[in-house]
Amino acid sequence: MADPQEKARFLSFLRERRQRVTAERLALLDEVFRQHGHIDAEQLLAAARGRGLKISRATVYRNLDLLVASGLARKQRLGRRRFLYEHVHGGQRHDHLVCTVCGRVVEFLSPGIAALQSEICRAHGFVPSAYSLQINGLCRNCAEAARGAAGEPSHA
Repeated sequence: MADPQEKARFLSFLRERRQRVTAERLALLDEVFRQHGHIDAEQLLAAARGRGLKISRATVYRNLDLLVASGLARKQRLGRRRFLYEHVHGGQRHDHLVCTVCGRVVEFLSPGIAALQSEICRAHGFVPSAYSLQINGLCRNCAEAARGAAGEPSHA
């Protein structure tokens, strides 16, 4: 559930853009912040409906775009299959490992990568506005399955 500061930020964002503040928008904000991890629009729709919210698919997509524009949610293509969303807390930064076979997403934090990014930007006089690191490959399970299928010994 969104905390009061996040809710106030979203309300301010809506009012600045002359968007209506609706019960559906606020419920969707809360639902996004209830989720821990990545979720696609269809999963979010199912979760909202599971809580008894009467909401359309179009409303979910439209409002996810508003949450992304407000900076309270991040939209990211993880793998080739789909866009996933996650809520954003101030100062939170992480990167992703994405399995190209099963679609598993692993989040990781690396102070070294963040420091290197800052160093590179500083060296080139560049002011970053966005950053994304996604490493695609095989998760442990899919790599082991691929080795097994190829007749290679597994080192589990």
